[in-house]
Amino acid sequence: MRRAAFSLVELLVAIGVIVVLLAVAAPAVWGAYKTSSLAVSANNIRQLAAGSAAYLGDNNFVFWKYREGVPRQGVRWWFGLEPSASLSASEGNRTFDPLKGPLSGYVPAGFRPDPSFGFSGKPFKPKYKFGYIGLGYNVLLGGGWTGFSPLVRYWELQNPAEIVVFATSAQVNTFQRPASSRNPMVEEFYGIDDREVTVHFRNNGQAMVAFANGSAGFLPMDESTLDRRAPNAQVGRFAPKGSTKYLR
Repeated sequence: MRRAAFSLVELLVAIGVIVVLLAVAAPAVWGAYKTSSLAVSANNIRQLAAGSAAYLGDNNFVFWKYREGVPRQGVRWWFGLEPSASLSASEGNRTFDPLKGPLSGYVPAGFRPDPSFGFSGKPFKPKYKFGYIGLGYNVLLGGGWTGFSPLVRYWELQNPAEIVVFATSAQVNTFQRPASSRNPMVEEFYGIDDREVTVHFRNNGQAMVAFANGSAGFLPMDESTLDRRAPNAQVGRFAPKGSTKYLR
């Protein structure tokens, strides 16, 4: 009995059809994945906005520190406690405990690492080994980068609905291997202020933000602040350096 088999022409036609189908389907699949990832990001922002409002209500409406040293334990960042043993580990291998941060009792367990951080258009380097937070806290509210400056009270804000507490955040790294001036990389950054270029406008040119009044939304970049070392990564600021617009 003769076995049925593809001829060379039939095989080429079949491969061509598969290639066309993949070309048509791939953008749709990627678009669906990106949409679902942005939904996770938006959910994180909403949870942080609600959790922040609850925290303030329980703590005399005083914002929490960006960071503080905890004797014999490590550093408590706004997002969790980094144990002392982790502080000397290489970036990408560090760990932290999100259940020991100032907001741990106010942000639901459904809070997940921000997957949209990977849509920056540039290679990115991790700081911690189990996901990307991808968000920064307004350090002008939380005692500055060291946590030693006075903390801000909610009632000191003239218009809480316009003051950003959290925003999608990142920085362009050209100074730590494997990043270099010829190979700029995007990495997580956990704070925003009136000087640093650390707001990540990765959502169609806008940043997801949580405002001090408990609401969430989007804000555009001031185009003059774009970090041109990696322009496709869309890292910049809400306003020129020195401006406290949306921050105080």
